[in-house]
Amino acid sequence: MQMNSIVNNIPIRGMTSDVLPFHKMEQFSFLSYLEKTNQTGTNPELLSIEVLSKAYSTGKPDAKNFDDAFLRYDVTTHIGNANISDAVWQRNDFPIWRYFDKNASAECLNSWTPTGPNPPQTDPTVQRGLSSIGPGKMAVIIPDALQKKMDADPEYAKEIMAKVQKWKEDYDNWDNAAALSLGMNVTENQASKNYLLNLDEDGNVKQYVVSGGGGRITGPSKEEQKRFEEQQKAKRERKIKDEKVYEARLRNISEQQRIYEEESLRARSRELFFQEQFYRVSESQGLSAVYASSYSSYNKEV
Repeated sequence: MQMNSIVNNIPIRGMTSDVLPFHKMEQFSFLSYLEKTNQTGTNPELLSIEVLSKAYSTGKPDAKNFDDAFLRYDVTTHIGNANISDAVWQRNDFPIWRYFDKNASAECLNSWTPTGPNPPQTDPTVQRGLSSIGPGKMAVIIPDALQKKMDADPEYAKEIMAKVQKWKEDYDNWDNAAALSLGMNVTENQASKNYLLNLDEDGNVKQYVVSGGGGRITGPSKEEQKRFEEQQKAKRERKIKDEKVYEARLRNISEQQRIYEEESLRARSRELFFQEQFYRVSESQGLSAVYASSYSSYNKEV
């Protein structure tokens, strides 16, 4: 993925020696690192970044639409099918700003074709287009099939909102950590950004552009997306495997507990049985002794 200065107008403080170069880490690798460091509490700066990113990705509880899911943003949604190739999507002059027009359609750029080589991000036309978006905005393109499924099932709509919220939170964690390692002001970096998300029919983010302050990050490429999905799949498989091992251990412990309780119950039953037999024998012997004594006294009297 192309990684450029995210917010050009933010002052550079300079890198500190205790900050890793997160801007050189792939997103998946960083998220794995973030998970480990937060479990151990070894990097309070990253914990603060996680809190910030989550705050900007949290909406109303059980949100069923993107306006409620992202309360900090001016959200524009387009229902339809934006069929844009990755090659076109990743060009700097692809006019993503048109999607932030509330009167635009999802298909408004399907027929857009580039002319000439890909211009640099510093190109005046590109900069004017990006600057016209403004911070704190989000545009979401929702395929017809996905919208129909969400309309038919509110619970499914909630799942989609949560999925996109999680995607954004993960992205912002990585992006804000990259800003930190570049010496930027993380809070200003987060507040400056706007988001264009193109979803697939399952509610996954298949294409996106995040920009702010004149900078732009475009992605992912097909190769990067495939690699990320494979890594996520491997992570899910490891998690499922670990859960199965954990469940097997619980079943083993439960089985051992059951066997112990059954053995204890059998031992207690045997103990009660022998106690009962002992009392019966003792009682029988006691009656026999009384009978023998009475018989002996009777004979003497006779």
